[in-house]
Amino acid sequence: MKITEKNEAKRQGSTFLDVLFSTFQKNDLPLTDIVPYKKITKEGYLIDSQNEYQAYLKVKTSDLVSMNNTDLNKVISQLTNLVRIYSEPMKVISMTYATETSAQQRYWKGKINQYRRTLLSETLSESEYNRYSLMQKLAVDNLRRIMWVEDNLSELTFFIVVYGKNAKDISVKVRDIVRLGGKSFELKQVNKQKVEDIVFRLNNMNTER
Repeated sequence: MKITEKNEAKRQGSTFLDVLFSTFQKNDLPLTDIVPYKKITKEGYLIDSQNEYQAYLKVKTSDLVSMNNTDLNKVISQLTNLVRIYSEPMKVISMTYATETSAQQRYWKGKINQYRRTLLSETLSESEYNRYSLMQKLAVDNLRRIMWVEDNLSELTFFIVVYGKNAKDISVKVRDIVRLGGKSFELKQVNKQKVEDIVFRLNNMNTER
């Protein structure tokens, strides 16, 4: 009876430690089996668990719905030619991001400050004062609209992923696909920070970042 009680007390006493250190069991999967990437190089190349390389290139976004048939057929033809000529493995992924309006916001903030300084001038005539007041009001309205767009609207962004066996091979693949489709689709390789963001979003689809 005493032995049974002792064993039961031992099991109860070890329960907390078992739970606390359960994430450190030796049979846990390696991180690369869960997220199969090792690192991102300073050039923005993603290295997977097989030591092979990936590069991400951002594609110019086009409003296909608003295009006329001629322009739409042109885009389709350009993409068809790119896929036909570039015969190496590639992948297209899409992601939704908040609309980026930082440049537009800086522009209109600069205009608002410019008009404000002008309105402080004592040499303005009444008509000039009224004109700059109206211009300042329009600039403020534009800034508010742009800020609303960034806060409430999102844009669909596309990336082309190319693959290589090593750093030299992937650099050649990036050069080739940019040469073939860079002008038509304004392909630009994304930097290390952007690749990190893409990988995070791909593995955390329900998380905002």
